[in-house]
Parts: sequence; structure tokens; C-alpha cells
Amino acid sequence: STTMQRIINSVPNSNICGENFGAINSLLEFYKRIKTTTFDYVPGHLRPASYEDIISKDVKPSWYNSYNFQQTVSMIKILIASLFKNKEATNMWGFKEIRYDNGDIKYLKEFKELFPQTKVVIQIRGNITAQSQSSWLKKDKNALQYLNTLNNEFYNFYNQNKEWCYFTTFEKMFDMENIKKIFEFIDCSQYYDQSKIKQILDNNIKD
Repeated sequence: STTMQRIINSVPNSNICGENFGAINSLLEFYKRIKTTTFDYVPGHLRPASYEDIISKDVKPSWYNSYNFQQTVSMIKILIASLFKNKEATNMWGFKEIRYDNGDIKYLKEFKELFPQTKVVIQIRGNITAQSQSSWLKKDKNALQYLNTLNNEFYNFYNQNKEWCYFTTFEKMFDMENIKKIFEFIDCSQYYDQSKIKQILDNNIKD
């Protein structure tokens, strides 16, 4: 995923950041909860009733809230964008993340709702037997089952959201035609530079 991050960062005026320990998932969960609170429970919804009005109408104030939903959503969007848009000229920004197990990939739908222009590249390891022997997983006796379940979740999510998701594998990393299709998918085909991409693939950077 880090190599894919570097490949996409070859696009001019892009800023694809690294992992954030799933912090964005937490923000998207907050957005989802505040949205549910607003539309399902708050008296008045987008125009929340005042405490005095609720009491005068003999309504229990258990879901009384006074926040402005549109303003709250705007601040969430500003916060997320500020994490990744590092300068004014940056017109493509984002991040790579691996923490989407246990169904957390569903949060990407909330991201898409906040930022309709979102494009997601989902990359898995096709050879899960080799992946199960990685330093992270080799001590887990259930690694193969875990990876198989995870990959199925990713593929199902892709199938349900093909218009804004691209599915690929680690094994296709060196397939220039596949990389070219990814650039087309993110609307950056004019910046596909095979020599630059091969240079990235040839350069092993240590952590």
C-alpha cells in the first residue's frame, strides 16, 4: 500500500498521506452518529427546538440538542481536508490506510457522502498464504481465515460501489497496464509516466 501511495503521489499537485491509525474512521463514525441523532431523534431535526419550547409542549428533553448540523458537518469536512491538503495548489489529496477490518470499510461510504469526488483504490494481497507468513500474522493460527474474510469484505464492497472504487492486488503492482488503468480511474491519465513509476518500483525505501 505504501508503494501504491508513492505511485499516486507522482501526480503533480497531489498529497497522498500515510496511515493515521484509523483516526479518520473515528471522525466518520462521529459524523454518522451526529447524522443519526439529528434526523432520527432531535426535536426539530435541522432546526432543533429550544429547551423552553420542548418543555412548554410537554416533550421529554432526553434528545434536546442545540448544535447546528450543517455547521458541524462543515467543520468535520474542514478538519479532514486540513489533515491532507498541505498547500493551496494541492488539488488531489488523500491517504492510505490498512485498518478496515471488522467491517470498518463501511466508513468509506460516509467519506464519499462528505466528499462526493472521492475515488478509492482497494488493494489486497492475492496470495494470502504468503501474507499469512508475514511478521504481523505468522503467529496467528487463524491468519488464513482472517485474511480470506477480510478480502471477501473488500471485494464485496468494491462490487457494491464500482463507480467510485477500483479493485487491484499486490501482484498487479508491476503490471503497467493495470497502473495505467488506475491513473485513468482517478482522472489523471495525462500524468501517467511509466519511467517514473518503474523508478518507484525499483526503489525500496526502508522504514
